[in-house]
Amino acid sequence: MSQIQYLGENLWLGQIGHFAIILAFVTALLSAFSFFKAILDKEPSGEWKKIGRWSFYIHGISVFVLIGLIFYAMYFQMYEYKYVFDHVSPDLPMRYILSAFWEGQEGSFMLWMFWHIILGFIFIRSNYQMESPVMFIVVICQAILATMLLGFVIPWGEESFKIGSNPTVLLRQMMDAPIFNNANYLSLIKGGGLNPLLQNYWMTIHPPTLFLGFAMTIFPFGFAFGGLLKK
Repeated sequence: MSQIQYLGENLWLGQIGHFAIILAFVTALLSAFSFFKAILDKEPSGEWKKIGRWSFYIHGISVFVLIGLIFYAMYFQMYEYKYVFDHVSPDLPMRYILSAFWEGQEGSFMLWMFWHIILGFIFIRSNYQMESPVMFIVVICQAILATMLLGFVIPWGEESFKIGSNPTVLLRQMMDAPIFNNANYLSLIKGGGLNPLLQNYWMTIHPPTLFLGFAMTIFPFGFAFGGLLKK
């Protein structure tokens, strides 16, 4: 099947999306390291803090790009992507695209990361004295959440160990079915769609407010951590 020239696939979206995931993970680690160094830094210039901030900004933009690409794929029903195939269908009303986005585990993680980034941007702009220890905790959490989206497979003896689930993976990469012997398989499939039990406006409202609450709890914890660290 690897030799087949498939028709209609939008591979650029998955390539950019996967790059955004990796960049988000790497910049989260860099930001965490920089903010930790800023905690220990005695220099008034605060160079490590600046690096931590800019790394976090790049991290945030990467996650926003990823979320935008997934929404784009869902809106235009790009069923070559497994996440779209699993959660969107031709008869799904447009008002439930948001619900379909965070129906899956990967979408929930992206929503959680989205709120951390928004709150982190606001927190940095507020210029609190405890910025470095608080943001260190935030970006550590972001790095952990980003691992849930990596989708890396690491060989482990006769088996393999998978880190996370990549929301930009292609359907044919996850399924071995005769239909993929057809170069024009996209004309023969349609998505499974959103669970009918979740097709109501509460599913659009409830998850964002729930994950906003989750995201907000990390900041009091960050202040507590900073207070203990600085005695």
